[in-house]
Amino acid sequence: MNQHDQELLDKQLWGVSHSPRWDASMIGMAFVVVFLVGIAIGDIRSANETKQMQTASHNMTTAFSLLDGVPPTIMR
Repeated sequence: MNQHDQELLDKQLWGVSHSPRWDASMIGMAFVVVFLVGIAIGDIRSANETKQMQTASHNMTTAFSLLDGVPPTIMR
């Protein structure tokens, strides 16, 4: 195979022969992105659970105050 044949072969296989390489920086970036997405998902889930706990706590306070005959106070 001479130089001319090699150039023709490279032109024909330009999309196949050069596969993207995952170097250390790409792997590091992927790790950081997955880590930050996990933190964001955890934050959203935690905020939702905290809101549910506050609502349950407020409902319990209201129930106990009604049992004692004391009007409930508004908690925020």
